[in-house]
Amino acid sequence: MNRLPLLAATVFLAVGCGNSDDTAPKAECQVEAIDLSGCDRSTLSIVQPEGIWNTNVIFEDGVVGPSSIRFSPGDPLLIGLSMTTKQITPDTFFLASDVTASDGSALRYAFSGCKASGPGQVQGVVRVCVNGATSRQGTFTSTRVARREGEAVSDRVELLGEVRLPKGRPTGVVAAGGYAYVMAREEGLFVYDVKDPAHPTLVSQQKYDGEALTTGLISGTTLYLGTYAKGLRICDLTNPVVPDCTKTVLADVTVRVDGLAKEGNLLYVASPRPRSDIIVLDVTQPAAPSLVVRYTVEGTSASLGEYPYGVAVQDRRLYVSNWSYGVSVTDVTNVETTKAPKLMGRFGGTSTSTLAVGKIGGVSTVFQGSDAWGSSLLVLDASRPEAIVQRGELNLRPEASLGGMALSGTTLYVANYQDGLRVYDVSTLGTPKAAGYFNTWSETDAGRGLAYLEGLQGVHAADGLVYGWETTRGLLIFRHTP
Repeated sequence: MNRLPLLAATVFLAVGCGNSDDTAPKAECQVEAIDLSGCDRSTLSIVQPEGIWNTNVIFEDGVVGPSSIRFSPGDPLLIGLSMTTKQITPDTFFLASDVTASDGSALRYAFSGCKASGPGQVQGVVRVCVNGATSRQGTFTSTRVARREGEAVSDRVELLGEVRLPKGRPTGVVAAGGYAYVMAREEGLFVYDVKDPAHPTLVSQQKYDGEALTTGLISGTTLYLGTYAKGLRICDLTNPVVPDCTKTVLADVTVRVDGLAKEGNLLYVASPRPRSDIIVLDVTQPAAPSLVVRYTVEGTSASLGEYPYGVAVQDRRLYVSNWSYGVSVTDVTNVETTKAPKLMGRFGGTSTSTLAVGKIGGVSTVFQGSDAWGSSLLVLDASRPEAIVQRGELNLRPEASLGGMALSGTTLYVANYQDGLRVYDVSTLGTPKAAGYFNTWSETDAGRGLAYLEGLQGVHAADGLVYGWETTRGLLIFRHTP
């Protein structure tokens, strides 16, 4: 899922960045210039500045930007930048990064603690200064990332195989016929032979100039690859080892693809940009899709960030995660001829970027979540789309967000970033019941602490196995034993 890493970059680095500059004016972004008179600074004495912390920033203009702080291991980082100042005393918690903007301005990002509620929990004030003057201010909450108390590495989940990509980080995995197809943004497509899941073997790779792969979907012998700005790349899997990916569709209209779903001969493409819509394609001829309609969910506003990210379709109903607009349900019956999808209803609860849809006890059920700080997993009864009802909620830890989900029968697999793979029994409509886990994240892994969204980013269930993609560890193959 690509939404929040880009949001965080916009929040913190909108004016550009460059090399650190220790001589930059700091003025209003020095610890002495920040008003902490209402704080309980005595509590800061218990802080242990070690490891990796996830951080949520809320600016005064309402913009929210989750990020991270790395004290160790490796070089200290603040929101992914070199930490140029670290001042920790019994009554002071002050961190700063100094960079040079693309226009030559001196930038400082400063975090000053107000109080601590534990050795690994701090709240405080954040400021962004340009040439010493405050340009943005807000508050932050920061928590050290650690394994859930009392947990082992795994419970009822076995890691069968693991392989790190030769280059880049994975953004998606789909599998069929003994092969796993791993998308890795600008590094392209990696194909692994997984007939022996304990020993995934790289058999081919392809890179597409000017394209960044985001997601994928397999239908029969066709693989559809979503891109960040070039629509869809279509791969013929007649030769599964070296797929023919020469054909494209929507590449000439700068379409970004975040989600794909298919029912019958129709392919639904969730496209946040450039028009914030769902593109419906007729793929009766898989290698030559034709446009049916471009549909913007009624009532959504791109100017409010109400973009389509996750998409699913079942029984001619289209389900979309529209971020702050919530989950929408649209009637797509006979859309090939009518060209007129019609909104049936929506659930406007918490922001949502991912979902899974299925029938639980005969009830049309939507599991929805987001990659925001403090997100939760909601269970929605959508049997009456005009009056969707929440039937359950599972709160997640604020510091470990939700990347993606896969529903297989009555088992829900959740990619929970730093909390790894989470498995839930959803056979009874209501709050999901824990049915296993595998902790994939450790702060000692190489390359950790670069961003808020780290760890297990997504999951795909196929042929009795669960395929996960991890920001550092790459392709992971699991088996769940209930």
